[in-house]
Amino acid sequence: MRGLFITATDTGVGKTLVSTLLVRGLLSYGLPTFHFKPVQSGFVTVGSSEYPADLAFSHSLVEPDGDISAYCAKRSFYSFREPLAPDHAAEKERVAIDPAAIVARASELGKEHILITEGAGGVAVPLTPNYLMADLIADLGQKALVVARPGLGTLNHTRLTVEFLRQRGVDVAGIVVSGYAPGEETADRNIAHLPRHCGALLIGLLPRILGLDTERPGWLTPEAADALQERFDWARILAAASV
Repeated sequence: MRGLFITATDTGVGKTLVSTLLVRGLLSYGLPTFHFKPVQSGFVTVGSSEYPADLAFSHSLVEPDGDISAYCAKRSFYSFREPLAPDHAAEKERVAIDPAAIVARASELGKEHILITEGAGGVAVPLTPNYLMADLIADLGQKALVVARPGLGTLNHTRLTVEFLRQRGVDVAGIVVSGYAPGEETADRNIAHLPRHCGALLIGLLPRILGLDTERPGWLTPEAADALQERFDWARILAAASV
């Protein structure tokens, strides 16, 4: 399947920002690209209605003049109101997540689109008692792009994530570091060591953005998003996404 699965070392690392920037960038190349969020937990209010938070943010930068209801409905599969782990949110709403149904929907979308699939939390997050996010990535057959923090602990967290994915038979396309502020000794050292330590390419380095909140759609301007897109190694992104 063409495209990439955007995962991370933890929750709140920057998956939604990275996914949105990749979709915008690929669209700017004239490529049919689709942001797919199989499992979404947490809603935000836009106008007088509530929408899945991550997709509402994506909409504000990808199709700001389009119908937000249609945008979110097409791109989500399971959407849960409370911002909890997927299995917990599903349990509270008495919904059983069906991984096979997610794979079937992704396969359908992938026939006509490059699919940027955004995960929830990290790779060992359970979707069902016996099925993890990493299992879904493997079943989709997509390469994984791992979003990591720059600070203390990231060498450990990122290597564990990369190795766990590889144990599940997932090909890791590379690493994107999100939230980098140059001049911080630990962050600079970590970034220099990450590729060798994890055996994976560093293909994106996004700066720290004070006040960034992907639960506030419209907070990031299209101009700012354009500048952030330049922080990716697009030759490697295009190759990894099988474009």
